[in-house]
Amino acid sequence: MNKKRVLTGITSLLLLALVFAVFVAPAAAKELVPFKGSIQAVEVNQITFPTMLVDADGSGEAGHLGRYSVHYDVVVNLITGEGEASLLFVAADGSTISASGTGLGVPSGKPDVNYVLEQYTTTGGSGRFDGATGSFTVERWVNRITGVSSGSFAGSIDLP
Repeated sequence: MNKKRVLTGITSLLLLALVFAVFVAPAAAKELVPFKGSIQAVEVNQITFPTMLVDADGSGEAGHLGRYSVHYDVVVNLITGEGEASLLFVAADGSTISASGTGLGVPSGKPDVNYVLEQYTTTGGSGRFDGATGSFTVERWVNRITGVSSGSFAGSIDLP
């Protein structure tokens, strides 16, 4: 009788493991979705040649994020126009997406306006974006006199 209970217990555990593998594990898989939106910010620059530190706060609207606020910091090499950046999106519900990236700023051909192209990799998140990964490209124009920056971003994000 004990042997029968042990076999029944083992069979039950194997069945439970199979149910978990078939139904629960796929729910934990990530879902790749488009990630795009608008971005507007005001930048404050501090120049210590040959470097410029950019500190910016702004907002926008994006798919899967909704209305959000954004903060980014960039260290720009003024000789090459290249920069390294960190960025934090904060959704209305407090969920966040953080990213780091590199970019290049060049004159746009318009007086006092630079064109900036940045590539970001999602480095984490919180709330509904906990465990998120992905990448996106930011394309924006910055008025060097006013510090106003506006543009858009597009890429994809893996949501848990």
